[in-house]
Amino acid sequence: MTPKAVKRSKVKAVTSEVLPTVGLAYMVDDDQQTWTVTRGNSGLTFDKLQPGTVCNLTIDHYDHYALVGSCELLNEGAH
Repeated sequence: MTPKAVKRSKVKAVTSEVLPTVGLAYMVDDDQQTWTVTRGNSGLTFDKLQPGTVCNLTIDHYDHYALVGSCELLNEGAH
């Protein structure tokens, strides 16, 4: 049984590191919280991520943890 998110929030985050061979990227928001996105995250064209890419993250909050539900590129053409 898949748990349902208790609430959702949005944060703006900057990509700090991309690990393409394993399909992970690390992003840091304005509160210095680090979030992990995966190649499978909704709304994401993973191959366009690079350090410095800014994204809007939708965070799914559960009872004891929070995960990135989706990731939307903000500055796709800025590099």
